[in-house]
Amino acid sequence: MRLVTKKAPRGRLFRELSAEEALAVGNVCGQGRVDSLAEKQMAEAVLRSMRDQDLWLACDCKGSVEERPLNTARNLDGSIFLVNFSGEHHSDCPLHRSKRDDDNTGPGGSRRNAGAMRIDFRSFLPRDDHGARISVPTNTDNQGTDKISRRRVPALARLLLSLIDAAELNRINPVSPQTKRTKNQALDAVKLVTEMEYFAQGRPLSEIIFFDPWLKQNRLDARMHELETDGKAWPAGRARTFYQILFSEQVTQEEVVFTNQYGPTVFRPEKRVSINGEIDGHREKYWVILMYQRNDTGTVVCRDAYAHALYDYACPVPVDSNLERATIVSIITAGKWLQSSGYEIALNKPLFDIKVTVDREEGFVLPDFMLTVTHPGRMRTTELVIETMGYTNDDYVERKANQHEGMSTLGRLLKDPPYWPEPAAKSDAFARYLYGRITHL
Repeated sequence: MRLVTKKAPRGRLFRELSAEEALAVGNVCGQGRVDSLAEKQMAEAVLRSMRDQDLWLACDCKGSVEERPLNTARNLDGSIFLVNFSGEHHSDCPLHRSKRDDDNTGPGGSRRNAGAMRIDFRSFLPRDDHGARISVPTNTDNQGTDKISRRRVPALARLLLSLIDAAELNRINPVSPQTKRTKNQALDAVKLVTEMEYFAQGRPLSEIIFFDPWLKQNRLDARMHELETDGKAWPAGRARTFYQILFSEQVTQEEVVFTNQYGPTVFRPEKRVSINGEIDGHREKYWVILMYQRNDTGTVVCRDAYAHALYDYACPVPVDSNLERATIVSIITAGKWLQSSGYEIALNKPLFDIKVTVDREEGFVLPDFMLTVTHPGRMRTTELVIETMGYTNDDYVERKANQHEGMSTLGRLLKDPPYWPEPAAKSDAFARYLYGRITHL
C-alpha cells in the first residue's frame, strides 16, 4: 500500500506504508478487527496523515496501475474512516469494497447528483480533527449518504464561488455598455456579502473572512487568538479557521504571490494550491482564497488555498479556461453590434449545478454561460445557453456534449465554435454567429 497525492501532480508517490502499517490499516479499516491498541493507533496515524497532507491510499491488491483501487479518509461526526471511491479491491483484499455501478448519469446526460452546490454559510467550516478517533467500517457499501465523487467541488472552492455568486460578480449586465469595476470595488462587493451573511448566531462572515493579505505572522497569531478567546458562539465540532481573499497574477501548485505597492507577499499553504482546471497557473489573473488554522505544533499557518481564473479585473467573472475567456470576448463583441439595434444582452456564468427535468426525471447540469436577450422595445426576452466546445480532451468534450439535452431545457443551446466539432473558420466566427442568431429569434 502507498500514500499518493490528491492534488496535481495527482497520484504522485508520497510514501510507501510499512508492512506493519498496511496490516494495521487492513485489520482496523477493512476487517473491523482491533488486535491491539498499538495497531489501532498506527492505523489512526495513517488516516490522520491522509487528512492533514491531502493524500489518498492506493492499494496494491490489483496488478496494474490502472486497476489500483484508491481510498480516501473521511471525517463524519468526529470519526475518521476509510472509503473506497475508485477501483474495486480484490475479493481477497482486507479493504475489499463493492464498487458503485452508478456513473451519476441522469436523464438527458444530466448528473443525478449535484457536483457543485452553494455553500451553507452556517455549516461550511471544516470539522475539527483534533480528538477524532478512528472508526471501523459499518455499512461501507452504501454510498448513498457519502456521495464521494471526483466531480464534487471542494468546500474551499464552493465558499469562494458562493461569495462571488452572492456578490453577482459572475454576471455582466449588460455586456455593452459594460459597468467596469476596479479590483478594490470587486473585493468590496464580496466584503459586503460577508457583512450581511452569518456563520453563527450573531457572527457575520466578516469576522472570519478578510481582505488584507499583507499581514505579518504576529497579526495572524493575534487574529486566531481572538477567535479562540472571545467567548462568542462557534459552530460545534468545527475547527477555528479564518480566510483571506485576494487577487493574484502568480499562482502555482506550491505558492500564491500577492503584489501591491509595498512589494510581493508569498503564501505557501501546507496542502499546496488547488487551481481550477489547471496543473500550474498559466491564466494570468485569479481569484484566490486562503485558509488559516493552527497546525499540530500550535502555529497559525496557511493550511489550504484555492485559485480560480477570472475573465478580467474590470469584469471578474470566473472562467474555467482561456477558451471561455474567448467566448466572453465574442459575446461582448456581439453585444456591441446588437446595441445599436435596440438589443441588450446580460451574461451569467453559472457557478453551481442547475436542476432540470427531462422526460419527467430530475437531474443537474452546469452550462458554461447563460444569456438573457432583451429584444428591442423591451417587451420580450429570450434565454440562450452557451457552451464552449473547443477543448482538446476528447473525454471531457464527450461528457459536456452528453449534457446538452438537459441544458436545452434552460434555453436555446448555442456552441462555440458554431458548427462544432468543425473548427471556427475565423477568429470572430462565434460573434458573427451569435449576432445572426439573435437578430432572427
